[in-house]
Amino acid sequence: MEALIKPSAKEMVFTITPDVPASCTLELESTSELPVLFKLKLSKMERYSVNPPAGVVPPDQKIAVVIRMTAYSQIPPDVFSCRDKFRLETAPMPRTESADIAELWQEVPPKTTRFQLFPVKMVIGEDSQWKEIADKMESEANVDKGRTVITPSETSASVKSTTYSGEELLKRRRRMANEIEKEINERSLQINELKRNIEASTSNQDSSDVAEHSYMGVSGVQIILMLAITAFSIKLLV
Repeated sequence: MEALIKPSAKEMVFTITPDVPASCTLELESTSELPVLFKLKLSKMERYSVNPPAGVVPPDQKIAVVIRMTAYSQIPPDVFSCRDKFRLETAPMPRTESADIAELWQEVPPKTTRFQLFPVKMVIGEDSQWKEIADKMESEANVDKGRTVITPSETSASVKSTTYSGEELLKRRRRMANEIEKEINERSLQINELKRNIEASTSNQDSSDVAEHSYMGVSGVQIILMLAITAFSIKLLV
C-alpha cells in the first residue's frame, strides 16, 4: 500500500533546555491526487501538544504540524532512553464536501488507512547548563547498553574484543556455565575411573602404600581442578 503522505523526518527530535518548552515541526507533503485526511496520535498525551492534531492535506501541497514538549526544570530521566512514539494515520478523503474532520474519519474504510510511526529523540542544547550532567548520563547509559567481553578467536589463538548486549551476555554466560558443568562431570568420571584402577592393582601392603600416595595425588589434582573451575565460574559472574 503506497503512502499518501511524505513526512519531512523519520523521527521527532526535541532540543531541551531548562524551563523552556521544546518543539519540532513535521511537514506533511501529499503524494496523492486527492485530498488526504491525517491525524497524529501520541503515546503520552500529558507530555506533548500538537497543532493541528488532525486535518486535510490538499493534493500536491504541504502542511506543517508543530509538536511541543512540556518544559522541564530538571533533566528528564529518560532523556537518552526515550520510548515515546507518534503515530501518523492517513487516508483518502471519503468525500469532497466540507465536513468536520472527526465526522470524515468515521466514514473512512479501515482498509484504506495508512500508518507511520515516528520515534522521539531528546538532545541537550549545546549552550544548556545541563550539558555537562547530560554527557555523564549518556556515558553511563552507553555502559548499561552493552559490555565489552574478551573472547578467544575460534579460528586462532588471537584475542579480540566483542560488545554484547545485556541479553546476549546473559545467554553467553549460561552457555559457558553449561560447558563448565559438563567438563566437571567428565573430569569426575576420569578421576573415579583412575581410583578404581588403583584399587584393582593393589595386592599387598607395599602396593597399598603406593595406592595411598596415588590417592593423595588424585585428590590433589581434583582439588586443583575444582578450584580452577570455580575461579573461572566466578569470573563469568563479574
